[in-house]
Parts: sequence; structure tokens; C-alpha cells
Amino acid sequence: MSTLFNLTDDYKQVYDLIAEQGDEEVLIHTLSSINDALEVKADGYVAVIKSLESDNIAIDEEIKRLQQRKTTNKNGINRLKESLQDSMETTGKTKFKTALNSYNIQNNPPSLNVINEKLIPKNYWVSQAPKLNRKDALAELKAGNTIPGLEVKQTRSLRVR
Repeated sequence: MSTLFNLTDDYKQVYDLIAEQGDEEVLIHTLSSINDALEVKADGYVAVIKSLESDNIAIDEEIKRLQQRKTTNKNGINRLKESLQDSMETTGKTKFKTALNSYNIQNNPPSLNVINEKLIPKNYWVSQAPKLNRKDALAELKAGNTIPGLEVKQTRSLRVR
């Protein structure tokens, strides 16, 4: 991936260790060996972070491109199979062999086709396990109410602007 941000040697090494899935111990040692002032270290870390975020955007785009290609391939496979099956059924040749493959049209296992869910008796339905309504529970706790088994958890994270 391309590095968009200017990295000094120490921070380039950190970037490479993370981007190339280097040894965690080497990364920790490299980070602890950087003796820059806090402000310089912060800028270096942010440059590495922005480079990795840029890489992630490119990776996400490549994943999307490959998923689209996979979908196109699947659709093509389905069209070819349907066309071949249709040709076999039209000609009445539903079972034959060639030098490379054997071909046969057979029945699939029976499956269920739901016509109208409202008409299905209740004994054929599976009940779902209760699910915690996290949003409402958090609102109650924030309002000062207590709920047994729950508490508000406050975490902290770094923001860079």
C-alpha cells in the first residue's frame, strides 16, 4: 500500500511492522526505543495511523471489487447451469457421459415453500430467546435508575483532530 504521510525512519519501521504483520515483540521493542519528545512522538504515531487508515480504505475498495467480481462469477455460473439444464430437458437428453464429465438431471430433496405465513399454526413456529434492549436499559441507568445485573461502563479513547 502507498504511504501518503511523511514518516521518519523510526515511524516507517513501526508502519512496516504493523502493515506487514510483523512480530508483536519487535513492534513493542521498536515503540519503546523511540525516545522523541511526547509532541514529536504523537505526530509520528498519528502519521502512522493515517497511513494505515489510508491503506484500510484501499483494502476495503479492493474487497468490494473482488466481492462484485465473485457475484458476477456466481451469476454467470448459474446462467450457464440453467442454460445447460434447459437444453438437456428440451432435447430429452437428461443423462449422458462425455470423455470429460458425466451429466444427469435429478430431483433435489423436497424443500418448504411458504405461501402465507399467517395461516401456519403456532406449533410450527420457533420462539426466540429474549434479547436485551441495550438502548432502553442504558437510558434508564443514565436517568439514575438501577437495574440488577447492569451498570454503566465509561471508557476513554484518544481523539486526534
